[in-house]
Amino acid sequence: MAVNQPPSDQPEIKYQGRKTARTGSEQRRRTILEAALRIVVKEGVRGIRHRSVAKEAGVPLAATTYYFKDIQELICDTFILYAEKARENVNRFAKKMYEPLENADGKKLAELTTGPRLVQVISEQLTGYVTDRLVNDREGLVIDLAFHYEAVMSEPIRPLAQAYDEQLESRLIEFLNLVHSSHPKEDAKMLVSTLRRAEYEALLRPKDDLNSASIFTLIERQVSLILKIEAQTPSQPY
Repeated sequence: MAVNQPPSDQPEIKYQGRKTARTGSEQRRRTILEAALRIVVKEGVRGIRHRSVAKEAGVPLAATTYYFKDIQELICDTFILYAEKARENVNRFAKKMYEPLENADGKKLAELTTGPRLVQVISEQLTGYVTDRLVNDREGLVIDLAFHYEAVMSEPIRPLAQAYDEQLESRLIEFLNLVHSSHPKEDAKMLVSTLRRAEYEALLRPKDDLNSASIFTLIERQVSLILKIEAQTPSQPY
């Protein structure tokens, strides 16, 4: 029995800076935004300035002011570029989330979508998503935290942050609907909050001190509470 992934109506996030028509111009614009992202990792959002970004990007100062009329526009578009990259990661994760269910026969599918086995399957997938980001995209997580803080402080960034947050939530809602969650929207928000908590705590520790088993236990507990299914013990594959 095949399980088809439902279509995802993810919110569109549009760039605010000067539009470009030529390939070379678009490449320079992206080079500037990539440089701004590197500055965020090193100095935080407050490090984004036309002069510092131009120096990091290796372009004339006039190039940054040409594409972005002010710092706020540059910050917004830097966040949008990051959101685009994050969306690709979320889509890959969503595809992997369905893998245990795809092409399963009726008996196997019933086993995977009910009882303690369901808790384990979801927890394994979510733990894999978090640990992959911590190992392979640690800088991206730093950018994530920096921009969420900026959204709290800056009203123009807030709708961008909200649209960004809905990317992962919407894919989790789709999956939770499939496994008959009674409150998929609220449950998705709770799961995202748990993932962020796990990511934040891991970022406070050295990179080589990643405790995947602890992350799995935290996520498994939340999933079991959401689905009202007691998890198997022990059930830590990490």
